[in-house]
Amino acid sequence: MSDAEEIAKAVQKAASLGEKSLETSEIVGGFLARVFKEPIEEVTGMLTDKLRFVRWRRLVQMSDDVSKILDAKGVKETRSVPPKLALPIFEESSLEEDPTLQDLWNHLLANSMNPGFNGELRYGFIEMIKNITGSEVAILNNFYETLKREDRLQNISELSNYSLKKEQIERIVGISADQYQVNIYNLMRMQCIGPAILKSTGIIMGDEPTTIYKGVDSVVLTPLGVRFVEACIK
Repeated sequence: MSDAEEIAKAVQKAASLGEKSLETSEIVGGFLARVFKEPIEEVTGMLTDKLRFVRWRRLVQMSDDVSKILDAKGVKETRSVPPKLALPIFEESSLEEDPTLQDLWNHLLANSMNPGFNGELRYGFIEMIKNITGSEVAILNNFYETLKREDRLQNISELSNYSLKKEQIERIVGISADQYQVNIYNLMRMQCIGPAILKSTGIIMGDEPTTIYKGVDSVVLTPLGVRFVEACIK
């Protein structure tokens, strides 16, 4: 196929996609006009203005909340935040309705601006906040506080030696057994929580004791989970 034929084929395909996009827009616009009983132009303008207002209001609230966090830490001079981190935070937080999750965005931004924060600031934390729920935040926070009270955060490489049982977490956080299952599997997917692997003291095979995989019945907080809590929750 010649270059001219390739270009003509590409133009034809683009035109076809443009027509489909226009048809879809007309369908959506017609549907909204039926819902609101207003002309399409007025409906789309109204929705756009509403969305802008909601997002602007949330950003104003975020500005106030982040300032309070920095003031509480005694931060006077802030550092710049890379656009790769700052822009997605603004984008996602302006759409967030859950106050618990909005608080995570606030803390992540505040710690990013705080020159005294020496913890990890990962771009991946953005995706983790987008995929976490309020009850899962409570699980991580309570697990972290338990480890802190037990003075077990000094060496995160030894976190696997301390586990919490399913019943303990359900009682502390106040969730059902079914909700626990869903929450823990999601936290495992994000690698904030891991299954406890216990060593059996009674059975020895070769030079190593037999290990017992506890699944979701007994779990540990991972090093990534600790860093996530420090950057986004604490």
